[in-house]
Amino acid sequence: ENIQVRTSTQVVDGGGETRLERLVLRDASGATETFPADALFILIGAEPNTDWLPAEIARDDRGFVLTGAGEHMFETSVRGVFAIGDVRSGSVKRVASAVGEGSVVIQQVHRHLAALHESLPKTEIR
Repeated sequence: ENIQVRTSTQVVDGGGETRLERLVLRDASGATETFPADALFILIGAEPNTDWLPAEIARDDRGFVLTGAGEHMFETSVRGVFAIGDVRSGSVKRVASAVGEGSVVIQQVHRHLAALHESLPKTEIR
């Protein structure tokens, strides 16, 4: 009862003496209103920005990128294209998790590139 979720709303100001006490919000109509506030939670990454990706990269019904299609956990439906963090379907949408996924995907990218290198024809240099 003490929590209000506001969508299509911008925080345009806020303040307090020693902590957050109020927020000024602007709604979609442009009207602003001041509200008492003890906390502010900003959820970014809740909506994927994946419209620019080619159609060959599979996404779930909400637009998040599907991974695990190839031999690597973070590989997408397109071989050699990887996705981590908030954009990935099934991720927990937390910074610490995205950082952890980043450290794992580096190994997967290295393995992928090494396999590509091994598959190249060998030429002798004289």
